[in-house]
Amino acid sequence: MSLKKIGDAIHVANDGKIVARLVMVPPLGIQVFDYGMKRVGSLYDVIGPVKSPYGLIKANQEDPSFIIGKPIYVDARSLEKQSRKSGKEGKRRGRHYGGSRRI
Repeated sequence: MSLKKIGDAIHVANDGKIVARLVMVPPLGIQVFDYGMKRVGSLYDVIGPVKSPYGLIKANQEDPSFIIGKPIYVDARSLEKQSRKSGKEGKRRGRHYGGSRRI
């Protein structure tokens, strides 16, 4: 498995979610790992300004404090899979496609 760094874990919230400063924003729901490829949790939400986003990670462990101050990663292959387009985007749908409408 090839890992891609998405940021650093900085805090554990009261509800048990890990707050991370992100350097790149992956898709929601993607699995998050530590450097040893141990699954930490999944990306639950992205908050904050566009230029410096933060991610909320729903942790797998009851006490996720071990990850604080450490980098977090995602599987690079899962980024490729989720970034592929279905090929249907950009096509118009519906009854009125171009042309004039009958009244």
